[in-house]
Amino acid sequence: MKNHINKRGRTYLYRVDDIHPCILWERLENLIELFKEYNVVPLLGIIPDNKDSSLKYETEKPLYWDIIKDMIEKGEIEICQHGYQHIYSTVQRSINQNLYGRVSPSEFANLPYEVQRDKIKRGMEILNSHGLYTDIWMAPSHTNDKNTFKALKSLGFKYITDGVAAYPFKKHGLTFIPQQIWEPKKEFVSGVFTICLHLDDLTEELIEDIREHLQSEDQIISFSQATKIKKRLHHKLFNIIYRLKRILYYHVIRRYRNIKKYRKKKYNNNKTDKAK
Repeated sequence: MKNHINKRGRTYLYRVDDIHPCILWERLENLIELFKEYNVVPLLGIIPDNKDSSLKYETEKPLYWDIIKDMIEKGEIEICQHGYQHIYSTVQRSINQNLYGRVSPSEFANLPYEVQRDKIKRGMEILNSHGLYTDIWMAPSHTNDKNTFKALKSLGFKYITDGVAAYPFKKHGLTFIPQQIWEPKKEFVSGVFTICLHLDDLTEELIEDIREHLQSEDQIISFSQATKIKKRLHHKLFNIIYRLKRILYYHVIRRYRNIKKYRKKKYNNNKTDKAK
């Protein structure tokens, strides 16, 4: 059985983003079948009212909402609310800004509290109208702010699939199950690691990597199981170590690599100019 909580070592869970009626449906079905083969339950991020044309790959899947509901009832998937319409209206540093130092487009961050709450509530109502209920939040482009958290809490959300840490942590009255990686890989510390997948990025090579991971001895759990992991003394220490490592990588090592690449490119260009 893959679905069990690991008290020590590395534990993984899978999430699949950007689910709506016009996705690459065959890829999703094949992925779900692969997970079922190994008794793994992924978390699907459902966009309630997708208006992002860049995510529309096919015509609307007939009976889409009924199929999603049926998969939930069969225990094949869990779901979370992935924003509202997936339309970016602001630019805001991500929730991980101190680690990544990047600016991301956002559907919510930097908007007034009332606006954010209204958008989240509209999304909830759409899901509820199709018989889908969740207290898990997934923001487009990983961007939230304090008003987002306040709105989520007021609407009954309890969990967020995001954040840079080794283990789940609580902040702003919500429980964060961290999301750190985009493909199966060994991390350098023990922890709970969410692998984030996008259907348009599912190459044959990545699928094979996922299959190998599912066949491995690594422990893989569902999101619901991750929320039940009890807090232990070493979790806080590992969270600090993991965050320091990401800071080191994104602000020192990556910058050094970029400078090295730039110098190499400049050197090669100079050699080409001299040869002429």
